[in-house]
Amino acid sequence: MEHSMMISNKRIIAVLTEISEGEGVEPSFRTIHSFCEELNQLVTESGGFFYVFSLKDISEETISGFYFNGERWRKAKLPFPDMIYNRIHSRWAESSKNFKALMEKAEEANIQVCNHRFLSKWEVHSWLIQRKNLHTFLPATELFTKTTFLKLLEVYDDLYIKPLAGSQGRGIYWLTNEGDRFKLSFSDKEGMNQLLFPSSKEILTKLTGKLGSKAHLIQQGIPLLQWEGKRLDFRVLCHRTGLDKWDVTSVVARLSAENQFASNLALGGEQLRPQKILSLIFGKDTARSKLSLMKELALEAADCISENMNGLMVELGVDIGIDSEGNLWIIEVNSKPSKNLGEPTRGIRPSAKAIIAYFNTSLDERSEGDF
Repeated sequence: MEHSMMISNKRIIAVLTEISEGEGVEPSFRTIHSFCEELNQLVTESGGFFYVFSLKDISEETISGFYFNGERWRKAKLPFPDMIYNRIHSRWAESSKNFKALMEKAEEANIQVCNHRFLSKWEVHSWLIQRKNLHTFLPATELFTKTTFLKLLEVYDDLYIKPLAGSQGRGIYWLTNEGDRFKLSFSDKEGMNQLLFPSSKEILTKLTGKLGSKAHLIQQGIPLLQWEGKRLDFRVLCHRTGLDKWDVTSVVARLSAENQFASNLALGGEQLRPQKILSLIFGKDTARSKLSLMKELALEAADCISENMNGLMVELGVDIGIDSEGNLWIIEVNSKPSKNLGEPTRGIRPSAKAIIAYFNTSLDERSEGDF
């Protein structure tokens, strides 16, 4: 078979994700399609073999995956890879029987799985708070209960209530104390909504009804910098370069959409060059200093998370905010950072190069250990 000749004695790297396919049409790897094309080019140029597969196409001995034959993506039965890069976008899928079976197979066959699961916002905070040098950069955070809500409401005028398993800025509630009333802001299918309440008791009743049984955390609100009336934060993309080493691959500034309090692109936010926007706000010298500290914080966070969690993390997106007084805050850490944010789309983006460079280094070390 054509692909058997192509794979012979080659390192195999595969991406696990959701795939849209149909009779007579090219498959789509959805939001990471162009990223997969870049990974394929890098792996092929380094003498390896690359393919993309989904959870529904796995059997005991083979995987039905898509490989690029130089003209188009073709589907074929392929051997299990040496490394799997997990880019599943659904937490539900990661809790499925198929995913668990794949993880068991990977462990049996000594297949490395990178970024093997989503992170919970609470576990991330629990790990980061253990490092004393990060304390001043972390907003006060508690698991949401009636008691913790009322306690933090006495201390802070702004609070965020976030789902532990949320992503892309969805499902977040922003509560502000306006003195004589409380304002609750949130997004739904119809856009941004705001509700007003005269007392903490009434807002708590409304919130507990909206949150239901899903676990949430409550977090100190940070008065983020604004530009042209829109809220500003920063995404720092970090990649593993060795066993205990991380590096910053890219930084992007994110500006919220009109009338939105979250800056995620999924909610209409836009991206800007960080050095440029920081220079406009603080001046060039202070901008360089802020950007340097931002990178240090992101690397410290990445190191802390990879040290505490089981499994292999090779890529993390660290969201950092700057408040109106110029202080930096670690807001969130994402184990499935967007591939439509923060890097040029022309040519091969830095994060693709970083991932394949780590894969090749890791496979080299494993090969040397076999002798």
